[in-house]
Amino acid sequence: MKKFVICAAMLLAAGCAKAPEDIAATPVAVDPYMQMQCPQLASLRTQKTAELAVLERKQLEAARNDATGMATIHLPVGSMVGKDREPEYAQAKGEVQAINTAYQTKSCAAS
Repeated sequence: MKKFVICAAMLLAAGCAKAPEDIAATPVAVDPYMQMQCPQLASLRTQKTAELAVLERKQLEAARNDATGMATIHLPVGSMVGKDREPEYAQAKGEVQAINTAYQTKSCAAS
């Protein structure tokens, strides 16, 4: 019985939402962004950075809900109700990184 409880606890913990800083960016190709002009990149950069910030807040909330749930009722509440945004956050993080790389490579800040 003790082994079952330990295994169940490990499975539940594995299902917890990660904190945003613990989520790796999904690799996104820079090539499409290199085709854009600096004003387009700047606009897209602003838009995607705002989207990333929204997803970061949602992911942090899910991680906190999971931590609270695990501490109180031993269930990852945030993940169980579909609030984990890890895939979307990882994709947005990768897009922002790719845009930033293109922005810097093209010396857009100097324009």
